[in-house]
Amino acid sequence: MTDLRAVPPREEPANESRAAAYYALELKRYREEAQLTQEQLARKLGYGRSKVAMIEAAKRAPDIDFTRSCDRILGTGGALARILPLLDSRDAYPDWFRDFVGLEAEAVTLLQFAALTVPGLLQTETYARAVLSSSCPPLAVDQIERQTEARIRRQQVFEREPPLLAWFVIDESVLRRPVGGRTVMREQLEHLASASEAPHINLLVLPYSAGAHPGLDGSMTLLRLPDGDNLLYVEGPRSAKVTDRTEDVTPSQLAFITLCGQALPPSTSVELISQIAEKM
Repeated sequence: MTDLRAVPPREEPANESRAAAYYALELKRYREEAQLTQEQLARKLGYGRSKVAMIEAAKRAPDIDFTRSCDRILGTGGALARILPLLDSRDAYPDWFRDFVGLEAEAVTLLQFAALTVPGLLQTETYARAVLSSSCPPLAVDQIERQTEARIRRQQVFEREPPLLAWFVIDESVLRRPVGGRTVMREQLEHLASASEAPHINLLVLPYSAGAHPGLDGSMTLLRLPDGDNLLYVEGPRSAKVTDRTEDVTPSQLAFITLCGQALPPSTSVELISQIAEKM
C-alpha cells in the first residue's frame, strides 16, 4: 500500500490551517501568472481589494462564489475549487481519513460501492449526524457537530467547475436501514432521488435479488486524479488504506463494473428509492 497523498503542503502562516495557506498561495500564484494586481482582480470579481488581500493572507475564508469566479477569471481549471472542501474542516476529520479528503478534492472521477451507509458525498446533514452519533466509543457533542459540518462541506466537490463525475452503487440494505429514524431516512432517500437528477452523478441500486456479488467484501472507492493516476481506497476499523498498484486497482475496477451490471438501471433504481421512501 502506498501512503495517502494529500494536497501538497506549502508554507503556512501561524495559527492558520495548511489548507487555508495552500489556497492563499495558489490564489496569489494564479493571480500573478495572470499579471493582475489584487485591485485589478478584485475589480473583475466585483469585490473590494481588501477581500482579495485578506484571502491571500489567509485571514479570511473564501466562499464558493468567490472561488468559482477566480477559477474562471484566472483560468485555473478549477484548481481553487478543489481546495475549498478542505478549508476550516480538515482538523475535524479522524487522523486516518484526513488525507483522503485531499485526494477526493483533487479527483476528476469517483466510483464508489456503498455496502453499509449512504455515501458521505450524498448524505443529508441529519443522516450524517445520526451516523456519527452511533460511533463507539461515543463522540462528544461538539465532535459530532464538527464532523457533520465537515462531511457536508466535502460535497462542494459537486459545485466546483468542472464538478466531480461520480458513479455510486448502493446496496439495497443501505436504503432500508432507518438510520436516525424514519423521518430522517425518508428525507435522506428523497435527497438521493433528487441528487440522481444531476448530470454528473450516476446512482444505481444493487438489489437483494442480485444475490452474491463482488462487493461482499465491503465498501470501496476508486478515484482517478488529474494526472491520470487511479487509486483504490478502502476503510477498516478506525483505519484506511489507499493503493495505486495495478494488481489492486484493476480487480476492483472490474468488480465495480460487475456491480454496475448487477445493479438496477438508473430509472428503476430511483423508482425503488422513492418506493422505499414512501413506506418510511
